[in-house]
Amino acid sequence: MLVLMRAVFCVNNIWNIREHLFFSCSYFQEVWSGLAQGLLPSLFSDQWQGIMAILADKNLATLKLYLIRYSFQVALHSIWRERNNRRHGFQPVLAGQLTSIIDGQIRNQCLIMDSKRIRHYESAL
Repeated sequence: MLVLMRAVFCVNNIWNIREHLFFSCSYFQEVWSGLAQGLLPSLFSDQWQGIMAILADKNLATLKLYLIRYSFQVALHSIWRERNNRRHGFQPVLAGQLTSIIDGQIRNQCLIMDSKRIRHYESAL
């Protein structure tokens, strides 16, 4: 059974579907552009097909590909968690604040990888 729910980030009458919540929603676009535009200045996309093409691109440098994939993973998880928190009455987190939180998580992961001397990821920071 398909249950449609209204999007919690937008005031417009939009349904809570993948394409909207993670790609068309202005909240997602602000978070994703804050994370990815610095990594992908010429390849940046906030559209589903474009992001999937970037995530599957084997021609990108190993480190850049890892950082983009990890950023995307953390962004999706964080936005989904923020969506659930809002639906359950928690205080909303602004997109800029969430971007800073995610950036901190990514930096922490890079520090862990650097401390373990994982090959190819030494220059992540």
